[in-house]
Amino acid sequence: MHKQYTYMDADWNNLEVLQRNRLKTRPFLCGFSNLDEAYRKETANLQSLNGQWNFMGFDSPFDSDDQWVFPQYDDSSWGKMPVPGLWQLNGFGKPHYTDDISIYPILDRPQLPADNPTGAYRYRFVVKKDEQKEYLLRFDGVESAYHVWLNGNFVGYSQGSHLTAEFDVSDLICDGENLLAVKVYKFCDGSYLENQDMWFLSGIVRDVSLISRTKVHLSDYRIGSEYHWQNGEGIFTLSAEIENHYDDESAVVLEAKLFDQGHLMWEDSVETQVQPNSGVVRKMQTEFADITPWSAEQPKLYDLQMILSDGTGNVLEVYNQKVGFRTIEMKDGLFFVNGKAIKLKGVNRHDWNPETGRCVTHEDMVTDLTMMKQNNINAIRTSHYPPYVDFLDLCDEYGFYVMEETDVETHQMMHIGKLSKLSSDTRWEASYVDRAERMVRRDKNHPCVLFWSLGNESGFGTNFVASGRFIKQYDPSRLVHYEEDRDASIADVYSTMYTRHHQLELLGRDTSLEKPHVVCEYAHAMGNGPGGLKEYWEIFNRYPRLQGGFVWEWVDHGIKVDGGFAYGGDFDDQPNSGSFCCDGLVQADRRPTPGLKQLKKVLEPVRVTAYNKEKGSVTIENAYDFISLAHIRCEAEVTSSDESVLLRKEVLLGEIPAGESAEVTLFTEGELVIPEDGREYLLSLYFYDTREFCWNDHSQYCAFWQEKLKEQEGFLLPVQPAEGKQELSVCEKGSKLLIQGEGFEIEFDRVRGFISGYQVGADKLIEKGYPLNLWRAPVDNDRNTERLWRDEMVYTVQNIVQRVEVEEKDGAVLICCYQVCAPISKDWKIAYQTLYTIEKNGMVTIELNGVPTGKLPECLPRIGLRFGLDNACQQLCWYGRGVEETYADCKEGNPFGVHRRTVEENYFPYVTPQENGNHEDTRWLMVKKENGAALCVAAEKTLGFAALPYSQEQLTKATHSAQLEKEELVSLTLDYKQMGLGSASCGPDCLEKDRLKPEPFAFSWKLFGIKE
Repeated sequence: MHKQYTYMDADWNNLEVLQRNRLKTRPFLCGFSNLDEAYRKETANLQSLNGQWNFMGFDSPFDSDDQWVFPQYDDSSWGKMPVPGLWQLNGFGKPHYTDDISIYPILDRPQLPADNPTGAYRYRFVVKKDEQKEYLLRFDGVESAYHVWLNGNFVGYSQGSHLTAEFDVSDLICDGENLLAVKVYKFCDGSYLENQDMWFLSGIVRDVSLISRTKVHLSDYRIGSEYHWQNGEGIFTLSAEIENHYDDESAVVLEAKLFDQGHLMWEDSVETQVQPNSGVVRKMQTEFADITPWSAEQPKLYDLQMILSDGTGNVLEVYNQKVGFRTIEMKDGLFFVNGKAIKLKGVNRHDWNPETGRCVTHEDMVTDLTMMKQNNINAIRTSHYPPYVDFLDLCDEYGFYVMEETDVETHQMMHIGKLSKLSSDTRWEASYVDRAERMVRRDKNHPCVLFWSLGNESGFGTNFVASGRFIKQYDPSRLVHYEEDRDASIADVYSTMYTRHHQLELLGRDTSLEKPHVVCEYAHAMGNGPGGLKEYWEIFNRYPRLQGGFVWEWVDHGIKVDGGFAYGGDFDDQPNSGSFCCDGLVQADRRPTPGLKQLKKVLEPVRVTAYNKEKGSVTIENAYDFISLAHIRCEAEVTSSDESVLLRKEVLLGEIPAGESAEVTLFTEGELVIPEDGREYLLSLYFYDTREFCWNDHSQYCAFWQEKLKEQEGFLLPVQPAEGKQELSVCEKGSKLLIQGEGFEIEFDRVRGFISGYQVGADKLIEKGYPLNLWRAPVDNDRNTERLWRDEMVYTVQNIVQRVEVEEKDGAVLICCYQVCAPISKDWKIAYQTLYTIEKNGMVTIELNGVPTGKLPECLPRIGLRFGLDNACQQLCWYGRGVEETYADCKEGNPFGVHRRTVEENYFPYVTPQENGNHEDTRWLMVKKENGAALCVAAEKTLGFAALPYSQEQLTKATHSAQLEKEELVSLTLDYKQMGLGSASCGPDCLEKDRLKPEPFAFSWKLFGIKE
């Protein structure tokens, strides 16, 4: 016996086979049967096949005999699988996350293992077949490749996980019940091009539908809608491809109408004869003398209606399409939209839902875009594949500049030292071009799309050149982007990712380059952060050739599990990239991280650049590109450090044109008088967008600005403690000193050198004390510095008390401690002296001076004190920045004022527990009990503080928020300074100015208890 089994030629394993029987890609095109349907936007021509399909999973494509594709097959023992849906989130297989590691071998000629998990789908649906119509099966996304059968007959094959495929099933579909069978492969040769930073998941991930159309139909169309910004003209062109699939010649009329909110602006028609089984292209063009252009700021859309009729006037099909007039062009080394060199204030966005993975709903997309608009974001990079079909419809409507990206990433090749290998291999050229072409053909009619991006992190080579050439020939109206085209040989812009601030500054200064620069990924938003956004945008705004960038990224890719979100490794998926998939400005359930406020701040459309105290005026800059400030309402208020409102009024801005500034009077002479009452006074301006957009929440300001009108020198107390009349008493109790006064008792640990207790009446406030605190639970962005801190043993520092001196003087008790904190096994230390002055009213003044010496670490996590508070101390009130957490390089998005929160609210549940809840620039704080007892702290200058239900030790140790257990004491940290955040989870450490250097330091705080 001699037999040969060949597996390399299977379609899913064959580089030469990209499709079988797949139709040419076109826009989502389903005509209405008549004008009434078009008006109602409902049609029987589109039948959704989404739902619960019968499903059977196999470990290998070869484990199935494919008898299941026939209608008579008994599938009663099969399970169910949602469509759209992903196997691994519905009981077959397990999710696997890696950033850039492929979980299949890398061979010169792609070949996947026989153990390639495979899903068999069966779905029955009913059709009332019309013999005068054609029927198309449409798949909007299947990961990663699939064969299709209808009623036991082979339909076709396709690959490209996030690309649309259509098949003509007119001859295979039956009147009545039909059986659709789909065989989906987890991996195919195309998987070599789909190694993006995301979960490996499989299934029919997007909609499946059945489209019916007349045999004479509009098969494709292309809209040109140029805006001539010099004179306000709009040039509209329509190129329509009409097909006749009858065996006889057909006379047709194509009528086009353009409406503005129901008002007919233009109409035209063209009559033509279409030969049997062929097609023709017919064009129309018109000019408008005064058109309103489309932009992200003013997304004006017109309604195009195309009516196809036969020669006797019977309507065959009606098509609706939104049209936006805009032009993007290159000039003087910059790109211009409608004549303005815009800045891309963007984010990278993946499709993600915490329960269904990359299967997202219309509501998910609306939520994302609404939140983005409310946070001043104007651009989206569809990392790293084309989005859902209707996502771009929403971007047209809401107003976003879109960089749409081809479904290509070969990052795994980095691990063999040949990142450009596939991109330079001509055997892969057809695959590269196929993916780019299908994207462009599908989405060519969207005004929101400014850039076609050729892919991501795949090196560079001739295959990208071929893709770029196709796009430039097919659609010269848009620009091409690809970050690893370092010389911008085919790309229209230079692009980098995770560029350091100083490097970006140099790029901005380099005017020798003839193309502009964008940063396609920056400010890695993983965990607490990102820091440095303010400085990034100062640089972007300083240099015209720096035309913005896209924060990485919008949403965490956490998978919902009991108690939180899962990440790489939680499903025993090896190897994995851990929590690197949770790096969004919003969590997987769309809860905003505190970092989103900072991004909103640096992207504000209104800026205040100067305050004139004598004139009571400010200079206001309109940072929009196209629209005036006529729609902005400004509220001014003057408040004190104890929340009293001195003045509140609305300020008229007038129509300050885009890009211009104007002086605006806030107060008339004598209208504002600041009292001399020992309080600080703060001027705040809040700007509100009053337009009636679906995304606009009129209660949220789009920009704010503040100026301290009167700043109090020295200590600013939240309340004045009662005057103490009783003399203080000091007694020893073991290792403790008890200092008692009128209504309070302070416990001082003379052996360890810190306050270990504070009680007001019967209410315990401080229950535990600690020595000098240098540690913080590392944040995700401490990736580099954490190694340094651990190498330098910062987490092991021990407290050495050299001596304690106690003195009673002028009715006060003075305790002076001389201490050293030093790590184990290292030659560095901090010698510090602390003077505690305890007064009759319970006020404790803490004056601490420290001098670091030895072979010190380059930087420290923090310098400060901490206390364990009674668990009933749950109410926070402070005067400083808030209400969200703030850090040295991530704080301007939170305004000054008096803020309130509970201890539980002050904790943010990052997917990986880490330092959080800090509040910079705090003048005073109160930690209260419900009965009115409170611990008060004030700084001579400012301090940072956090009050959390978890200790820094627990936050350091835990790997998931669900592991945290609330502790018996509230953890209060008070910081002289704390290290900034940066974005070094994938990018730069915090800037030098925000690093906490081990230098001599001193601070002075007051601490006391009250009972209101």
